[in-house]
Amino acid sequence: MYNNSEQCCLSCGTDISNKRNDAKYCSDRCRMRYRRKQMHDQLIEELIQLFTQLPNHSVQRIYRTLLLTGTNAKDGNYQSWGSKELESMSKDQLRDLIKEKRVLLNAEKVKYWWVNRNS
Repeated sequence: MYNNSEQCCLSCGTDISNKRNDAKYCSDRCRMRYRRKQMHDQLIEELIQLFTQLPNHSVQRIYRTLLLTGTNAKDGNYQSWGSKELESMSKDQLRDLIKEKRVLLNAEKVKYWWVNRNS
């Protein structure tokens, strides 16, 4: 059965009223593009969560712009990542950054445990 009402592709916004009632995308290409975008957004959200838990790291949201600031695990220098830079990063680059920040978070937890244990 075909859809008579105005319905749009979730990825590109194209009219898909000539497709099935349960259609969400105009093509397989749009379906994959939408799924990749969702996965990318999930990685960025995970990175934001890590930044909020780490000392010397901050998350700033100004209108639709996001700015992540934190220290580099290797040399201790400050780094910043803006919205555009995060959007242009590949999935692997985001995963590497998440791994780096998880190592820092685990080191902070061990440090906290060690200090409180010896107190």
